[in-house]
Amino acid sequence: MAAALSQVGLFTAAPRYVFAQQPDLDSKGFLALSQAVTGNANLDPTTASRIADAFRRADAGFAERAAVLAQRVRAGQTSAQLLAAADRIGLRDTALAIVAAWYTGTVGHGQKAVMVAYADALMYDTVNDGMSAPTYCSNGPLWWTAEPPSAAVAPPRKTITPATASHSQEHA
Repeated sequence: MAAALSQVGLFTAAPRYVFAQQPDLDSKGFLALSQAVTGNANLDPTTASRIADAFRRADAGFAERAAVLAQRVRAGQTSAQLLAAADRIGLRDTALAIVAAWYTGTVGHGQKAVMVAYADALMYDTVNDGMSAPTYCSNGPLWWTAEPPSAAVAPPRKTITPATASHSQEHA
């Protein structure tokens, strides 16, 4: 039967998970999967729910693939180990799409991309101690109406003329 289906193009090489019925992944499960695949335990549950919903709207098969991937999560596993496990079962692209969504705050690409989180995108975490997300003012709306912070500026230093400056002219 498979040979006949292959000849007419209805049966192609597919990942092993396709033929098994898998449960849908709930918000809590998607959050746990996201934490495992990104290696970040401090992900926001609301953002996780929004990312999962955006994936479900963009890709009817996403929930099933994510549920299968979630079954590969093990205690103490690194994100690199989970990615290797995803690769073995044909779900590497799904794992990387989840990581990309968390880091960029978007699901999808190009004209069909959906913005889910901007300031909360993980790409800003590495610099959030000194920089707010671009286009966001860290002082809030109407920041320019507030008193500027006091300037704790050191007094100017006296310039000391080097001793060699006067000697160089005497020998010239």
